Amino acid sequence: MKPNLQRAPLPSVWTVVLTLVCAFSVATGMAASLPHQRYELGPNDVVHIRVFGEDDLTVESKVSGDSTINVPLLGAVAVTGKTVEELHEYLTVRLEDGYLKKPRVTVSLVKHRNFFVNGEVKTPGGYPYEEGLTVHKAISLAGGFTEKAEKATIKITRVREGIAQPVEADLDTAVLPDDFVVVPQAKKVYVNGEVKRAGDFPYERGLTVHKVITLAGGLTDKAAASRIRVLRMVNGKELAVEVQLENGVQPEDIVVVPRSFF
Repeated sequence: MKPNLQRAPLPSVWTVVLTLVCAFSVATGMAASLPHQRYELGPNDVVHIRVFGEDDLTVESKVSGDSTINVPLLGAVAVTGKTVEELHEYLTVRLEDGYLKKPRVTVSLVKHRNFFVNGEVKTPGGYPYEEGLTVHKAISLAGGFTEKAEKATIKITRVREGIAQPVEADLDTAVLPDDFVVVPQAKKVYVNGEVKRAGDFPYERGLTVHKVITLAGGLTDKAAASRIRVLRMVNGKELAVEVQLENGVQPEDIVVVPRSFF
């Protein structure tokens, strides 16, 4: 006697579609719930606090220099270092402890505190921080680079645990509240004497005497190529250094090409 084998019914097209939709919805919900970069409140942030049904407790305030805001019933509340969510939880617990029954508190960040852009940008100064801020966007908000900007050596000064620390940066580096983005002036080298276009030129790593002279249009017919020298500041004193065409130059060097006697 043959066993009675029955095939399990294949799921309908609508069952498959519904399963995929549900899976997508769950994945989307999980993605939406992923935490953003932790933003800790600090001086000059503007916070709005509202307690449902208690209009007298509504307050919008800038965080003071001592890291507090004044909240009705509670007085000065320290907020620095707390996220918006943590402040919400803290206020809810405090108000529930002897003041209100099951208070419904909402906390929102009205305005971020500033970051700062200094140096070779068109409009240096402080600008309100925004989520996802990068060096590139910070410089754009400051009007962009000036013609004298050194774009390859941008730095950020960042305060960590009360200590200002330099941070090497490029255009994609994230900027945080209270950061100082510093765009230095471009370094230069100078060429004088028997070249076709004497003047100053942007310095770059690996620059040689030969390349500097090429930037200056090359030597004239009267140049003494064997007697080229570089004037260089060393320990506050200007020294004349004999060089060959393949020798490297340093920022602020002055390449001098003398005239031949013959």
